[in-house]
Amino acid sequence: MRNFTLLLLTVMFATACNTYTEKEKQSFNSEAESYAKKHHWNYEVVDGGLILEVLEKGTGTEKIQAGSKITLSYKGMLTNGNIFDQTEPGKSFEANLKGLIGGFQLGLLNQVAGTKLRLVVPPQLGYGDDNLDKIPANSTLVFEILIEKVI
Repeated sequence: MRNFTLLLLTVMFATACNTYTEKEKQSFNSEAESYAKKHHWNYEVVDGGLILEVLEKGTGTEKIQAGSKITLSYKGMLTNGNIFDQTEPGKSFEANLKGLIGGFQLGLLNQVAGTKLRLVVPPQLGYGDDNLDKIPANSTLVFEILIEKVI
């Protein structure tokens, strides 16, 4: 399933972003924040309910913008700890930021190369109510990300 998840992000985000009521979004956002609190993260809540924790600030000079091409390595997990996708050791994933799920678009925006992040992505910023191979519908996702390059 090498990079399966991130390759499908554009399609999934386009179909998932407007399928929930405000009450459902608030519930998902609360679940995401509870996850971060439970793990004692030093996080911030970004627009849309995304949980962002900067583990290490990078030293790059160019900030990621909406149209930036980026190279990164990542691990994607469900909140139960099951890994659903990750880059292979020593390999990177390259993409245009605007082609990724909403959680990545919000969390990576204005970050620089070398930054290590953790994101908790509620369903409305991830895959929504689509049931994928290793990702059940309405899943809150956890990503550990290293931004390698901003192109």
